[in-house]
Amino acid sequence: MTTQKEATTRLLLVRHGQTAQSREDAFCGVTEVPLTETGRKQAQQVAERLRGQSIDALYCSPQIRARDTAEPIARALQLEIQLREALREMNFGIWENQPRAYLSEHYPRELSHWEQGSWMTQIPEGETQQAVITRVVPCVIELLHKHAGQTVLLVSHKSTLRLLVGHVINMALPASRCLRLDPASITELSIADDQAQLIYHNDTSHLL
Repeated sequence: MTTQKEATTRLLLVRHGQTAQSREDAFCGVTEVPLTETGRKQAQQVAERLRGQSIDALYCSPQIRARDTAEPIARALQLEIQLREALREMNFGIWENQPRAYLSEHYPRELSHWEQGSWMTQIPEGETQQAVITRVVPCVIELLHKHAGQTVLLVSHKSTLRLLVGHVINMALPASRCLRLDPASITELSIADDQAQLIYHNDTSHLL
């Protein structure tokens, strides 16, 4: 007896455009910040890159920098923006809005563990990496079932997307630290039969 193979679902992941915090390499999780002028331009460039593609649904973090990135994309694709709380950025606790240089001076041990991807990293008053995975993965599984065989676009954040991609392709937390995600980058995953394939990662070729 032949079993029917599951349809392949295409998952496109977009990191929001540049903010002042991302430009200055500062940790920004729950803090609400707008896109810079460059970030708004990047959002338009993502929209032009995706215009004309067959994309069935657009989901977005509720945070303003993600929504501002999603809006021109939604217009280009004529899609509704559907917000999902699980796609928000990691809460960096007392590291919020602190540049890496400051943390290197005041929290050298903790920052070193973070940079190494240690699974034990616990930022004071913030989330663990495991907590982010615990909230974002069920959301994505739900969307994959809902849109099986379709193309789904998610607009989210650096750490959330890095942890999602690493989890889906079975990377350990320390190894996932190598997954760079620049502002307004696009990553594509192909998912079928519980198998995920990374098609491309951190593509910024549209940012001319």
